[in-house]
Amino acid sequence: MYDKILVAVDGSQTGEQALDEAIWLAARLGAELSIVHVIDSGYVKYDVGYLDTRGLTETLVAQGKAILSQAQAKAEQAGVRVRTLLEDDPLAAFDIGMAIEDAAHAAGAQLLVLGTHGRRGVRRLLLGSVAEGLVRQSALPVLLVRGVDAEPAQPAARETAKAVST
Repeated sequence: MYDKILVAVDGSQTGEQALDEAIWLAARLGAELSIVHVIDSGYVKYDVGYLDTRGLTETLVAQGKAILSQAQAKAEQAGVRVRTLLEDDPLAAFDIGMAIEDAAHAAGAQLLVLGTHGRRGVRRLLLGSVAEGLVRQSALPVLLVRGVDAEPAQPAARETAKAVST
């Protein structure tokens, strides 16, 4: 079904859950797993001429490499063929979703796996959603993995369903 899967990781718990799901799926399908981390260098959006950002960039790249190294080790331990991609183009910060999509195409991926925080309302409006953007713009199938800390879709509906089933 899928020979090549790409998962995006960011070091968060939700990203870790997406990685676990992608490893599980790749292992069962015998698929190659590409793991991508996009350096969020959003600070280049702001004119901070008095601040030298080279050290910050180096730190973000080092953290990204560490995240990818840990993810690769986890996939290899599960017996999955794996490769990693580090997207550190400063322009990626302007559209992280597009950077993930580009990495997926470069890897020949047939499926994207992403974690989602499940933010709603004003929090989603203010913080945005890479996952939502990818679902809207990607030509590839996208598997979203909801984090354990995600906001519930409709708490009232869940309580109603629980009351009806008892």
